[in-house]
Amino acid sequence: MNLLWKLAANGIIVIPGLLWSGTTLPFAVWAFLGLSLFSYLVGDRVILPKTNNTFASFADFLLSFSLLWTASIVFLQTFSLSGLFLTSFALSVVEYLYHSYLLRQSIDHTRQPG
Repeated sequence: MNLLWKLAANGIIVIPGLLWSGTTLPFAVWAFLGLSLFSYLVGDRVILPKTNNTFASFADFLLSFSLLWTASIVFLQTFSLSGLFLTSFALSVVEYLYHSYLLRQSIDHTRQPG
């Protein structure tokens, strides 16, 4: 269930952010799905349990910016670098709130699926 919340929140930020940055809709959808799942596996399952919310959110920012930038170049998408930066920043704010939600719910997210 928590993974569904993450996907919904990330989709609300990433898809419009990538479209605003100049990418195509199919790329935005695939990038959002790939980024969200990779961020969940690395940021929420590996980094967050070993660090704190602030560090994990900053790591999510770096991860999302580098992945979106690399994917945009590899898949030959026209993009605005400032748009990718703002999208990644907004996503890191959402990730901070998502991490806070997990911690408030006292969910051991290292053992719970989703």
